[in-house]
Amino acid sequence: MSAPSAPAAPSTPSAPLGRLARLLASHSRSPLPADVREAARRTLYNVLATAVGAAREPATDLVVAALGELGTPGAPGGGRALVPGRAERLAPLDAALATGIAAHLDDYDDTHLRTVIHPGAACLGALTGLQEEIAERDAEEILGAFAWGVEAQLRLGVSVSPAHYDAGWHITGTCGALGAAVTAGLLLGLDETALRTALEWAVEDGLGNREGFGSMTKPYHPGKAAVAGLRAARDAAAGLGGPGDTLTGPQGLAHRLAGGAFEPAALLDEMGERWELLDNTFKPYPCGIVTHPAIEAAEALHRPVAEHGGPGAVTAIRLHCHPLVPELTGTIQPADGLQARFSTAHGMAAGLLLPRVDLGGYATEVVVSAAAGRLRSLVAFLPEPERGRDSARVEVAMADGALLVHEVAHARGSLARPLTEEELGVKARGLVERVLPGGTGALEAAARDRGPGYLGRLLRAAVPADSGDSPARAARKAAAGAGERPAAAGPSPDVALAELLATAADVPGDHRHVKAAAALLDEAAGLPSAAPAADERARAGALAAALVAAGRRPVVAAAVAACAAPGLPRADGARAVALALAVTSRLAERLDVPVDRLPGLAATLASAAAHRLPPRAALAACGLAGTRTTGVTGTTASPALDARRAQVAAAEAVESTALARHGFTAPARPLTGRRGLLSLLAHRPEPDPAAGDPLGEPALDALLDPAPAG
Repeated sequence: MSAPSAPAAPSTPSAPLGRLARLLASHSRSPLPADVREAARRTLYNVLATAVGAAREPATDLVVAALGELGTPGAPGGGRALVPGRAERLAPLDAALATGIAAHLDDYDDTHLRTVIHPGAACLGALTGLQEEIAERDAEEILGAFAWGVEAQLRLGVSVSPAHYDAGWHITGTCGALGAAVTAGLLLGLDETALRTALEWAVEDGLGNREGFGSMTKPYHPGKAAVAGLRAARDAAAGLGGPGDTLTGPQGLAHRLAGGAFEPAALLDEMGERWELLDNTFKPYPCGIVTHPAIEAAEALHRPVAEHGGPGAVTAIRLHCHPLVPELTGTIQPADGLQARFSTAHGMAAGLLLPRVDLGGYATEVVVSAAAGRLRSLVAFLPEPERGRDSARVEVAMADGALLVHEVAHARGSLARPLTEEELGVKARGLVERVLPGGTGALEAAARDRGPGYLGRLLRAAVPADSGDSPARAARKAAAGAGERPAAAGPSPDVALAELLATAADVPGDHRHVKAAAALLDEAAGLPSAAPAADERARAGALAAALVAAGRRPVVAAAVAACAAPGLPRADGARAVALALAVTSRLAERLDVPVDRLPGLAATLASAAAHRLPPRAALAACGLAGTRTTGVTGTTASPALDARRAQVAAAEAVESTALARHGFTAPARPLTGRRGLLSLLAHRPEPDPAAGDPLGEPALDALLDPAPAG
């Protein structure tokens, strides 16, 4: 999605990102060292296997169904890209999104222990989205770009760790966009200047807070990071200028999302000599990495427990662990398999109940079973600050008086005990065979291959002849899966906001602010658009950019464009725009940022209200928009940059609405949860976004002024 060609103000070389672009442009011309190449190949093979393994899970089904409805198969660039594990073909950016989501969905992908980044998913998504241009490229070129993309995001993560993750941000999404931009930028042949531009946009468009953990929104982050990085590289290739210093500038990532912590040496020093990629590891269990030593200990105790009366005779379970374990994965009674991946208590229960913990141990029927629930209720966490993250001691008390103990000094899959090539093969086989029976050999051979056509062979080996699911069946499966999740517990400002959006039709149509919004929709209807009418996201994005070019503010342009679809009643759109801008103004006040920094929130709130989403779906749409919002921006301003931001915001609002309508799950408290948007970034406790009369918000007068800005 390229922004308009209007000239942008020149982007001054931002010190760290400019130096990073220079180093990458220089070092990427040299062949990879043999050990780095092998690490890249293993990482790519592992993440491709996890993407195939989750290709037909409910979350992936509903994403493909929702994106299929939004796309235009006959349009240029639409419906031609292969998606691992699926027979459908999607538009390139949609293939990147679906691939990144599937790769991380089971929390089984590669993990860099020092930062807990899962770097493979976003870079694989970038490759998938670029497949038409690069399918016939040489293996060395593909693996080189993939390796440098992984390396760049890991170095960024190290440079802001541990402050960034500890503050509550999902580092896989916030740093993953940069990695995807590097992979895509190198393969698109960007020069140093264009690569710097791509890096600047990727840092600004990084996303994700940890409130989304335990829902489909967590894997959405690396999927969307793949899209953000690929889009950044394409826009830079098209000549769009960059937003300036989005990393260390006054509103850059380091300042806003890491409390000012940034170590430039970790990002830039010893490039090509010191490789973070070599410290990337592969998981033996499909769950949060800090749970692994506890699961391994529980598996070791499976037989002794059986010999002393079985799981039903367990009376207490004590876990000596690193303090991060209860903080990150302390959920005791998860509702489904996604939530269980952040429950160390469930991992131990599965280890005691089953001879081996794999994907079957996280099936929802296992998670909600009485036996698993009982064992989880017996778990006591005993955090020990001096204990390593990959270490655990599990003590199980039995009814016959026995105390069974197992200690894990270093978990399998850690740097001290990495998976062997055989173990990695067994893991991949278990993932691939469930979707592509008999296909593991071809995929492994393609991953080891050399020469031209590398990515094409790899993707063809990862795609079935027939998915076995029609789009309608996929949508039904997705809706059924989503329906298993409970509604948000108890009243909260988040739920109040969702209910407000769901009842937007009750807003008086003759309110002056609604009338002003209707006038803006009329203005939008008169603007020409070159986007295909059937492609909802392209249409909304092009319209938002045109409104900015006509003098409208970015936040207004994005909200109006998201509600201007031909099939939406004008009255519903006008109410939705006025309400969304009022709520966004309140949120901007609490975040202490200009309201034009929140076009994505405004557009998504407006789209959800205009489409009359029910409260549960409206809450999910808010969750997607909330976890995408960071407020990170650069130091350069221009109408062209504003147009690009409004364009992306409007298109993503349409997409979020479609995902929410199909049952995509998001955090129950995206704004006020412990790691929610307001909890992380708010400067003041008031005003409540949905309280009182939002349409009385004074800021609406300026936003809905009938005269264009300037």
